[in-house]
Parts: sequence; structure tokens; C-alpha cells
Amino acid sequence: MSKRFIFTIFTLVIIGLAAAVAVFLAKGYTFNPKEGRVVGTGIIAVTSLPDAASVYIDGHLTTATDATISSLVPKEYTVKLIKEGFIPWEKKVKVNEGLVTDLKVTLFPAIPTMYPLTFNGVKNPVLSSDGGKLAFIVSGGKKPGVWVWTFVDNRPIAFARGGQPHQISANGTINYNDAVLRWSSDSKQVLATIGTNNYLLQDEQLNTEPRDITPTLSSTTKTWDDDLKQRDSARLLTIKDVTKRQEASSAAIVRWSPDETKVLFSKDGKSLTGFKVFDTETGQQYDIPDARTQTWLPDSMHVVLVEEGKISIIEFDGNNKAVIYAGNFEGNFVFAWPDSSRLVVISSFPTPTASEPNLYGINLK
Repeated sequence: MSKRFIFTIFTLVIIGLAAAVAVFLAKGYTFNPKEGRVVGTGIIAVTSLPDAASVYIDGHLTTATDATISSLVPKEYTVKLIKEGFIPWEKKVKVNEGLVTDLKVTLFPAIPTMYPLTFNGVKNPVLSSDGGKLAFIVSGGKKPGVWVWTFVDNRPIAFARGGQPHQISANGTINYNDAVLRWSSDSKQVLATIGTNNYLLQDEQLNTEPRDITPTLSSTTKTWDDDLKQRDSARLLTIKDVTKRQEASSAAIVRWSPDETKVLFSKDGKSLTGFKVFDTETGQQYDIPDARTQTWLPDSMHVVLVEEGKISIIEFDGNNKAVIYAGNFEGNFVFAWPDSSRLVVISSFPTPTASEPNLYGINLK
């Protein structure tokens, strides 16, 4: 065997080994001197809304969103996102060998804008069970009575009837100023209760002769309650963990995320404590901070917390609590528009022209 042949074979072996090493490095493998072996690395893929946020890994500026950070040694990292004009986001993230950790982050404005949505006064607003319609009382202006806003196609300011709220019953023989409103289980009818009288209103028309259903009130509301219970029971069947299913089914308060993959519940509905979120996809359970009310943001990734004098948003796993608004608003009424772009509150201002409670929007984007 000639020396040239041996040299050629040796060269090919060296090239092959170098190529193998290059492939391993490209796939994120590296040599760990402490363990004395080749170990795999992990990847963090981070996107943000809005994008172009600075990404810090363990305090070091690494990149900007949207980006992929590769060749990370498997361990826990502190990831922080910062963008001017927005509340910083931070979380401890575990990177696993050979896996991609996907982070999808929503950044909220540091100084949200607030603006009026109504001008003639609003009383007793009630959101439909599907989150797509809002009923309320207007006691002032030229057309007092019961009004409805219908959200269309999950667009933030796209309402039925030319993008405007529409009246479904006017004050006249019946005065609705002090009416208590309730939606039917199918979100197509509104029950207006005035003292001992109960009127059923269709939500897509002007009810010139409201139907008094006082004699059949109990059976009507029982049907609605049964429909809602049946709907919740069907959702509970998606929880595969029997213990968690029983825990949620026996809870006093149960609120499903809009995508029905997570459930927010409290065992004791009388207190403001003990709220938890159970993720049916991962089987994980998380504690949610105490608040006066806890409701879902329509993105199913955040929970809206109404606290004393302020409104916050927190991720469903209990991380990154962000105070969105601190100021004057009435009661516990806070809801989000279907695209998660805004919150709606009832507020008023101590001026002659803005003293009436009205609906106000608070931008989240």
C-alpha cells in the first residue's frame, strides 16, 4: 500500500470528522468540559407585539424581536423585553437540550390613551355571555331607553347598523331608567326588569310593544340557566384529569377562556381569593393574584384584574402583571373588545359637561 494512498485515506477521514463536527455545531451541539461530553444546546424563538423590542438574556442585550437565539446551554435564563413607550416584560425561561422554546409576548402601553365612547350617559351595562354584545340603559339625550352594541367579525369598532349602537326599546309608557338588564343564554334577547315587571326585548329590532313575561319569568330564566350549565358541563369534559375536572366543576365561579383551552375558577365565590387557571392542553395549573374581579382578555393568554382604583392585566400563568389604568372608574364593570385592542370602563369627570357616567375606551395597542 503506497504512502500516497494512505495519505489520501487519512485526509478523507480528517475531512469527514471535520464535516461531522461542523454538522454537530450547526445543530447546536457543543463540548461541555465540566461533564466531559458533547451536549446539545437549545433555542429561544421570541416574537413580540409590537415588534422590534430589545431582548436581554440574563441582563445582556442579545437581539431584537422578532428573532431566534440559538446555541444556548440548557438551563434557566432570565429573558427581558424592553421597548420605549411600553411596559417591560420579564420571565424566567427554561431552555431544554435540542428543543425550541417559543415566546410570544404582548407588550402593553406604558401610558394608554383614554377616550369617550358614549356621550348621553350609560347605566347598568351588561355583556352577553358570548362577549359579542353589550346592552345598557341611556337615561339622557333625545332617545332614552335600552340600547345594544353588537360587535361584528371581531373588529374593534365595527358594530352592527353602520358601526353605531342601536336602540331596542324607548322610554314611554315604560320607563327603563332603573331597569336591570340580563341577556338570554343565546345572546339574542334582553330581559329588562323594572320592579316586579319583566319585559323581553329582541336585540336586533326596536321593540315598540315589549312583551311582559312576568307570569313565565321563572321558567324562562330556568331554561337560560340550564342552557348555560349544559354548555359549561360540555366544556368540563375536555379536562382529561379527573381530579382537576371535579375541582373545576365544584367551583363557585368558572370562566372559560374564549378559545376554551383554559379555565379560570375559584372554589369560594364569596371571596376575592383563590383564583386559579388550569391549562387543559398542558395540564398545568397556576395561581392568579387576588382582585375584585378576574376576567379573560379575548386573546386567551391574559387575565384582566379589577383592583381597588386600578385595572391590571396579567399572563394566564400569573407572570408579568401590568397596571394598565389607575384612576376613576365605576364599579367592577370592565370588558375587552373582541380583538383585545381596548378595554371599556364606565367613568365620569368632575366637570359640568362630563359629570354623567359614560363608556370610555382604554387603548391596549
